[in-house]
Amino acid sequence: MDSAVFTPQAAFTLGELEAKFPPRNLPDGARVTRFGPSPTGFMHIGGLYTSLVSRRVAHQSGGVFYLRIEDTDKKREVEGTVDLIVSSLASYGLSPDEGEIADGQEIGAYGPYRQSARMPIYQSCVRWLLEQGHAYPCFASAEELQALRDEQAKRKVQPGYYGSWAIWRDKTEAEVEAALAAGLPFTVRLRSTGGRDERVTLPDTIRGDLEFPANQTDVVLLKADGMPTYHLAHVVDDHFMRTTDVVRGNEWLASYPMHAQMFALFGWTPPRFAHISPIEKQDSGSRRKLSKRHDPEASVGWYMEAGYPKGAVTEYLLNLIDGRFEDWRVANPGVSHEEFAIELDQMSRSGALFDLAKLDSVSRDVVGAMSAKEIYDAALVWASAHHPDFAVRFAQDAEYSQAILDIERHGERPRKDIVRWEQLPTDIGYFFDDRYAELLGEAQEAFKALQPPAPAGLLTKVAADYDPALDRDQWLEWLRDLGLGFGYAPNAKTFKAAPDQYIGHFGDLAGVLRVVLAARRNTPDLHEMMQVLGKVRVAARLSAAVDW
Repeated sequence: MDSAVFTPQAAFTLGELEAKFPPRNLPDGARVTRFGPSPTGFMHIGGLYTSLVSRRVAHQSGGVFYLRIEDTDKKREVEGTVDLIVSSLASYGLSPDEGEIADGQEIGAYGPYRQSARMPIYQSCVRWLLEQGHAYPCFASAEELQALRDEQAKRKVQPGYYGSWAIWRDKTEAEVEAALAAGLPFTVRLRSTGGRDERVTLPDTIRGDLEFPANQTDVVLLKADGMPTYHLAHVVDDHFMRTTDVVRGNEWLASYPMHAQMFALFGWTPPRFAHISPIEKQDSGSRRKLSKRHDPEASVGWYMEAGYPKGAVTEYLLNLIDGRFEDWRVANPGVSHEEFAIELDQMSRSGALFDLAKLDSVSRDVVGAMSAKEIYDAALVWASAHHPDFAVRFAQDAEYSQAILDIERHGERPRKDIVRWEQLPTDIGYFFDDRYAELLGEAQEAFKALQPPAPAGLLTKVAADYDPALDRDQWLEWLRDLGLGFGYAPNAKTFKAAPDQYIGHFGDLAGVLRVVLAARRNTPDLHEMMQVLGKVRVAARLSAAVDW
């Protein structure tokens, strides 16, 4: 049959394509991996997970990680998604070595990296398959295909377009030409070579050797609109982009036989495959896949809006990817997570269980290891995008803001109360005078509810005598002595031993100052907080509260 009758003229021979995209000049053992998302909506956390694995595997071997946009399903494409994918990868330090780096901008010698721009390559390959008798045109209508499925269901046989059910598989050239002359829409299908009892083995890098029935289905290669299916595009692109390792979800396991068959028909060596289990969550006592539709944490955007540090999300994903990471982190505090080598055969076969409490714990540790300057820089970026009012306050006096963040961050046990940046407007807002003014009502209410009530003259005395230059020991001695003058025991033990002699104890005195200075009962270390607020702010707030 003359393939030129029903396919566009081939732009390349297979030999020309081999020359155009030659084997890569890389060190022995170097791996070439890819992330191939479809631009059909938001960036899924599973995409970040897969990219982290793929990029790390490539880079730790001296290889290449590239981004391929699989945009052949134009009906499902959502505008702006490519930019979102590119920016999400960049935000988490996962930018590709090749592929799209901005909307419409590519780097690398094996492109185009958008599948919709690779049509001449796919059609040239399909033309070759047609010429070799490995593919054929199919003019079956939607109604015919549905009738075929109904009949298969009625007979209780394997569903699909195969064998005698492949109604256009053995049509004559005259029948094909008649269908073309009638203007009937058509697809191009693979002429499957799989036998009924034949088995194929997948040497999966994660799961070991897996066995499947050989593919018998005459799958569609080119759709009626001329676009390739995922199956064809994946095989062609992974060969001509010289991919050595494909890391993908285990939902593609069932597709391996048809992909292996296509690689064999072209005479190409397939890449190694590693099928990862999906990220799951516990729901009503059972595990299920993290859902785009029902779980906000499925979207990378959710982590960005919540202000989880990028490093925390990455380290949490590394915990899910390789169970050895947690012990590695304990043994290597302060070392960049980039130093941790992922081994695919160490990945779980059963699925990674998403645990928000664990993410929060990881995030506390990551933030706890950051300097005040690092926290400030990252939080300001977040605030600029998600909380502009706070960003203005935060940026107005960078030195002051960093001093706030530096409270209790020294010594053997630095504070670990910050989990994500969205806490900061609430947690440290009172340090800023305009926000403190908004909290005065809450402060006055809490002040009036204090037990024991603050004695007259206390606030005026503290305002007058407070000296920010006092170190911690000096400050404690000064405040205890001052408290004794107003009836506060120096500590809780002394108060309990003689409650009739005191109105309260040092903790009660500190509570008064916290409520007045911060409009809350719980604050970071009071000595450091007052030092950061400074003499002027402390005196002003205490003096203003005298009439409460």
